[in-house]
Amino acid sequence: MPDSITVTFDGNQYIWNGKKWFDKNTFLEPPKAIVSKLDALSANQIAADDDAVTDLDELMKRAKQAQEHGQIQRALKLIRQVHEKSPNNVGAVAMLCSILRTANQPEEALSFADKFRNTNNSPLLTSRAAVLCDLNRWEEGLKQIKQVLAIGMRRGGSNSEALAVYSRIKKNAPELFDV
Repeated sequence: MPDSITVTFDGNQYIWNGKKWFDKNTFLEPPKAIVSKLDALSANQIAADDDAVTDLDELMKRAKQAQEHGQIQRALKLIRQVHEKSPNNVGAVAMLCSILRTANQPEEALSFADKFRNTNNSPLLTSRAAVLCDLNRWEEGLKQIKQVLAIGMRRGGSNSEALAVYSRIKKNAPELFDV
């Protein structure tokens, strides 16, 4: 990505530093309403820059930044490029599932996650459990998240995202815990 992108909107100049927008004069971040307009005004320039990237790690980094910035369609485009070039990259599939969930496409996210259901990759399995919850498939989600928590126990660590999914299941399907 270029060092920065400058866009003039409503008489003010704003700079995109690859992570966020800020006013050139005040260095303050603009309100969300202006950010969406700046995103639209700079979309072609950012897309052209994205299209020049071939490094998979850089594409994943950009996809994550785009997702964090709320640029979901851009994030999907970038992570799909990674997946097309490296279909067995479990980390990319985990990110793809996460972005598809954000884009309210849980069925598609599940179709990708199901291809790797026998992995021990906690982020992907956690994402799969969350997708099952999105689809109100609470019992399957609980089974999946218990597997993730067991993997974490074997590795000696905790997984806050897995615990959040577990709590979500407990809140929405308490009957699964009345045993």
